[in-house]
Amino acid sequence: MSGERRAQPGPHVAICVATYLRPLGLRALIESLNAQTISDEQVQVTLVIADNAPDATAQATLGDIQSLSNWPVIYVTEPTRGIVAARNRTLSEVPQDSDFVAFLDDDEEVSQIWLAEMLKTMRLPDTVAVQGPVEPRYRKAPPDWVDALNLFRMGPYDQGAELVSAATNNSMVRSAVIRDRKLRFDPRFNITGGEDEEFFTRLRDGGGTIRAAADALVWDDVPENRTTIRWLGRRWFRKGNTLSRIALIRRKAVGMRVVKSLGALGWGCAMCLCLGFGSQARWYRGLLEIFRGAGMIAGLLRFEFSEYSNSAVKVDRVGGR
Repeated sequence: MSGERRAQPGPHVAICVATYLRPLGLRALIESLNAQTISDEQVQVTLVIADNAPDATAQATLGDIQSLSNWPVIYVTEPTRGIVAARNRTLSEVPQDSDFVAFLDDDEEVSQIWLAEMLKTMRLPDTVAVQGPVEPRYRKAPPDWVDALNLFRMGPYDQGAELVSAATNNSMVRSAVIRDRKLRFDPRFNITGGEDEEFFTRLRDGGGTIRAAADALVWDDVPENRTTIRWLGRRWFRKGNTLSRIALIRRKAVGMRVVKSLGALGWGCAMCLCLGFGSQARWYRGLLEIFRGAGMIAGLLRFEFSEYSNSAVKVDRVGGR
């Protein structure tokens, strides 16, 4: 399915979404994009969707994807399983005349001024990419410590502030940078996750500034199973694992990663042994730091944690939208 665009003034934005077994979440995202306050006289948009489910679940469930969207849609299926395969397929489908490439997830909804705020921030000097804030929408009220630790939030940010990285849950990159540097997500992170951390690390290393789009808000759907210490422990282990793997790939800051891994383990153990100094949230933060430190050490030992294996993803999608 491919979208057709009218010749219009204004920048052309390709919004890339990799989807897997979340048809209702994808529909909610499209509906929120339909509600953007920016007009089609100010911007051209193409929605690029790569469905990683072998039976094209999104199309099978929702029918004609184009009929759901006010913007032209390119909908393709990517037969190779994995988050990197799906994300790279969206990049391969981006129209050649695009000015910007945005990344969103299929379990998110964007605010009405999201696109306008992202584009406003991209106009700032030397900006090659922008990242907007992410707020959780819990399906069920989480434990107090989860909310207290802001585990599912990104931001808030100061408008235009320089950032060290970005993520594919709410970001935009200049298309020329992607084309000129031949940027793609690294297949070594296909089933491990952390591909966006590695992608934006390379982007930053190549020059230019990543900035914050303070008001380009996205809401992230958070099911109950993700607010458990079991799920969060796995996520923090993987985050630590990713940081060490990136250091090894870049052959930079490996020694510092050793120091930080030991520091995370030591600080986490201190918090747990001292019962968080009377704070349940600090105790859990200490436990998560232990997971992160262990993940870093495992990564330095070249162990790769597969957060996006077939079995893990299917379990995570149970009860999903």
